[in-house]
Amino acid sequence: MENDFILVLDLGGPQAVTMARKLRNQQYYTEIISRNADIDLFRRKAPRGILVVGGDDAPRLDIFPRAVLSLGIPVLSMGGAARMMAEAEGAESEGILLQGTAAQITFSPCDLFEGLTVSDRYLARIDGFALPEGYKAIASTTSGLIPAFADFSRNLYGLQFYAESNDPDGAAILSNFAERICGCTPKWTIDNFIEEEIRYVQERVGHASALMAVSGGVDSAACAALMRRAIGDRLRCVFVDTGLLRENEAERVRNTYENVLNMPLICVDARSRFIDRLRGIADPVDKHRAVHNEFINVFSEITQAHPDAEFLVKGTIYSDLLASGTSDAAYARQFDSGTLLEPVRMLFKDEIRSLAETLGLPAALAARQPFPAPGLAVRCGGEVTREKLMQLRHADAILREAVIEEGQEKRLSQFFAVLPDARALTLRSGAASFGRVCALRAVMEHGDSFTVGKLPYDLLDRVAEQILAEVPGISRVLYDISGGACGAVEWE
Repeated sequence: MENDFILVLDLGGPQAVTMARKLRNQQYYTEIISRNADIDLFRRKAPRGILVVGGDDAPRLDIFPRAVLSLGIPVLSMGGAARMMAEAEGAESEGILLQGTAAQITFSPCDLFEGLTVSDRYLARIDGFALPEGYKAIASTTSGLIPAFADFSRNLYGLQFYAESNDPDGAAILSNFAERICGCTPKWTIDNFIEEEIRYVQERVGHASALMAVSGGVDSAACAALMRRAIGDRLRCVFVDTGLLRENEAERVRNTYENVLNMPLICVDARSRFIDRLRGIADPVDKHRAVHNEFINVFSEITQAHPDAEFLVKGTIYSDLLASGTSDAAYARQFDSGTLLEPVRMLFKDEIRSLAETLGLPAALAARQPFPAPGLAVRCGGEVTREKLMQLRHADAILREAVIEEGQEKRLSQFFAVLPDARALTLRSGAASFGRVCALRAVMEHGDSFTVGKLPYDLLDRVAEQILAEVPGISRVLYDISGGACGAVEWE
């Protein structure tokens, strides 16, 4: 996208991803960078503008990178970052004057607020400031507080609030900043991405061939479909059956690639290898490491068996880079050094789904739920055994069938079964024995947060009865109602 984009500087918290996605949804390209990035990276990237967000819970206000203000390009700081910018510029804080309430805001006429006059907004926090020289208030509440300020001579703007969900005024502010102040063009679309990425891959790969591991998930499927458009049959897809997939999933993957997508698939049965590698391992982190290392071993053997494949392709997406902390290094195309290609690494999950739909992938595949990289290994508490995997697959299949049959899957982001490392007493045929506990989990994701999926009780009752009747060794069924405030989606 050349330099026609906004760089989102993340000072901590979930807001960087949220704001970046809001801008992308309005067709302005964005990239996220951490506050620890070297200032030279900002200069090399040369964005049209910088959006600074986060830091709302920071105990100190000195983490704002002051060098950013000297780059000579527009800066919009939001939330805690706006307060940090004000203090970095010499503002004297008067402390918190408003917190956790709604207020009416009147916007002053300026490019940032073009088309806006008055807005009722929820304000998490408004501090009072004796503004530094060159700054002026550009918005005010009915009680005279200053939620927004600017130095027009340097194109520096501070807003002590964010664009909320379903917030047309907030979306207009972001759009005005990108287009009216920074001069960006709203041209970020999946169609444009496909065109540019295919051109890049073709120039990079030339007449060579490539090898790619696919998992059956939407990330790798969309990436494979994109690569297929770019280089055709010179892409070879490899599916490694780890034995850690859901019921009938290995067969489903083979059928999808070979009969639906018309992509020949190299299938490797490595089930015994992964089970052996996981023997004696109970800690989820160690399971991640063991599965990852064994996969590298298996795929290394595959690449050695196909020496003519000059490039390796990975279906890494933007969320993976951000979670691993490698996103700063990934901005430059030089990150694709040697023979590694990551064509979809700058796409968020919702963009991956749009890519899959645009490329004609089946709707069921485009909407496929996220699945942990180590598979069912991290949904089995304690050591992973063949017996546990059999029990977990069967219980998970019962839950999935019931949820889909009731049409509940359309409002859920994920639903699955877990086998905690716990046992409970059961009475069967008058005899007491200890069996395993099975937990059911269903969630609805909202951007970077989630809430518990409230499945009907009669559905849960029916699922529990069926699991207890059909899955040997399970004696108790639980429903996990831990929300995002106290738990993660997965049990690892």
